[in-house]
Amino acid sequence: MSLLWLLLSSSEGADLATSLTEIQPHLERHSPFGVPAFSEEHLSRIQAGETVWRESKKPTGETLLTIGGLIEASPAAVWIAILDDDHNGLSDRITERELHPRQQGYKSLYQHLSLPYPLTDRHWIIEIQTDTQLYASSKQKIWRRGWDLDPRGEKALSQLAPDDMSHIQTGVWTPANEGEWLVLPLASKCLVIYRGRFDVGGRIPESIAQAVGSQGALDLFEQLQDLANEMPAHYRGSHPPILAPTGQQVPVW
Repeated sequence: MSLLWLLLSSSEGADLATSLTEIQPHLERHSPFGVPAFSEEHLSRIQAGETVWRESKKPTGETLLTIGGLIEASPAAVWIAILDDDHNGLSDRITERELHPRQQGYKSLYQHLSLPYPLTDRHWIIEIQTDTQLYASSKQKIWRRGWDLDPRGEKALSQLAPDDMSHIQTGVWTPANEGEWLVLPLASKCLVIYRGRFDVGGRIPESIAQAVGSQGALDLFEQLQDLANEMPAHYRGSHPPILAPTGQQVPVW
C-alpha cells in the first residue's frame, strides 16, 4: 500500500489527483529515503486522525524511523511550527549550538549527547537544508527540510572558527544522523512525515539509542497540531524570519 493510495483515496486527495501522482517520482529523485511506505492499517489510522510510527528500510538497507499524521493547518503554519527553534523537539540529553555563518535556507549545528556513566558522550555536526529545488520541481506540492552529518566527518571539529570551537565538548563522533521533515498540502490539511536514522555507534544499548533517536521527534510531532494552531498569533512582525522553500521569508500574520 503506497503513500499515493492514501492521498488519492481520500476525499480531499481526489480533488488533487493529477498533481499528487507527481509526488512519487520527485521524492525518488530528491530524497535519500525514497517514497514513504505505510501499511494499510497505518494508512487507515492516519486517515482517522492518528499519528503512526514505524521502522522500515532505506533503499540502501539501513533501518529508518518513519512518523506520519495529518495536521489541520496551512503548510506555512506547520512549517513554522517545525522550524521554529523554540520547538526543536530535541531529547533532554542533547544540547546544541548553531555554528556560523548561517546561509539562506541552511544552517550548521553542533550537537552533544550526554549519556549515563559509564557510557561515553557522543557529539556531531549536522547540516540542515531546505530543499528549494524539490519544492519548485514538484510545483509547490512538497515542502522538505533535510539534514545529514557534516561530510567532513570528525575533521569538521578541528576546522571550525575560533568562536565556534568554544562550544565543542568531549565526545565520540556518531556514525549516522540523517533525516527529513516532509509537509504535503492536502486542501485544508497537511500530511506531515518525519523520517530519520540515528546511530550513536559503539556498544550502546538499543533501548537508549532508540529513545534518543525517536522520542524528541515523536514528542514534537504530537504537539504539531497545537503548535500550528498557535502560529498566526505567534509568528508576527517581531518574530525572527523563517524562510519558506521558495527561498523567501514566510510572510508574518
